[in-house]
Amino acid sequence: MYFDDAPVGVLNSPQIHRPRRGTIGRYVNILLDEWFKKILGASKNKDILLKILQELIPEREIVDIEYNRKPVRKRNVFKGCHDAFFDVECVDGYGTRFVVEMQRAYQEHFHDRALFYSTFPLQEQVLARGKDADKEPESHDLHFDYPPVYVVSFLNFSFHPFSERIVYRYDLRERESGELMTDRVNFIFLEMTNYKRGYKEPHPEDSFAEKLSWAFTHMSSLTERPVALMEEVFAKIFEACEVRALDAEERKEYGKDMTTQWDIDDRINGAYLKGEAEGGASRAANIAANLVKAQKLTPEEISAATGLSLEEIADCAEKLIAARGF
Repeated sequence: MYFDDAPVGVLNSPQIHRPRRGTIGRYVNILLDEWFKKILGASKNKDILLKILQELIPEREIVDIEYNRKPVRKRNVFKGCHDAFFDVECVDGYGTRFVVEMQRAYQEHFHDRALFYSTFPLQEQVLARGKDADKEPESHDLHFDYPPVYVVSFLNFSFHPFSERIVYRYDLRERESGELMTDRVNFIFLEMTNYKRGYKEPHPEDSFAEKLSWAFTHMSSLTERPVALMEEVFAKIFEACEVRALDAEERKEYGKDMTTQWDIDDRINGAYLKGEAEGGASRAANIAANLVKAQKLTPEEISAATGLSLEEIADCAEKLIAARGF
């Protein structure tokens, strides 16, 4: 099912498994930002995105969605600052707006950025329905009974590296009582690397979020769809990601994107290997730090590989988080 020539990573970690440089696999690497947009942002794949939203947001009855008819570019009101670009944006029949993003690598101040960028669709929701959102609104055009906004982000890293929980939900609540202040802005973050089965196939009884995380993470290294992913939505995802379905120009573009990503991976993996040159306890600590960053092994597995205690590994993880290292 996997490419036989996929190299093995540091201490046999599956972190850097991939088809050999220059070898394009059967399925598109959906972790790449542009290809995440092309797959989930395509009208022909609307039913895939709809099913994902229905599974991740069961509290809302999402019967159908429509993609934002305008470009997913949001004008930044701050002079000299870049505009905001969303991967995918859609609305349901009640006007609820969904912003869906892929974040492949750690980004400093991620949560603060997510909050800031959520203000763009929120402002659009406040504008009177049916009005031209591009014109300067009058005060009487603003409606504060606006539909909610959901920001759904797939993260190829973790803020909770020793957790097996994948889905983290955030909203605005009163601190002591937990009383909900408003349901108009919601954040759902899938920390996909917290599903720590590595290249082992998921269990059929695993949750939808676990299966989806595994599929997104490993799809580009597969030659077929695993038995555990037999649900219709996964059949559609794998079909949509078939490289052979791309036209000649798209294949050329995808090849360039993969070459760029391989170069980036080489630099990252080189950083993982730097710890080996340190020697002694320092070497073990550096390798442990690299493995924590890789987010593919349990604390017990890292302990067995490095000889460090669980307490030392936990301390290493805390220092990385405090330093915003991943």
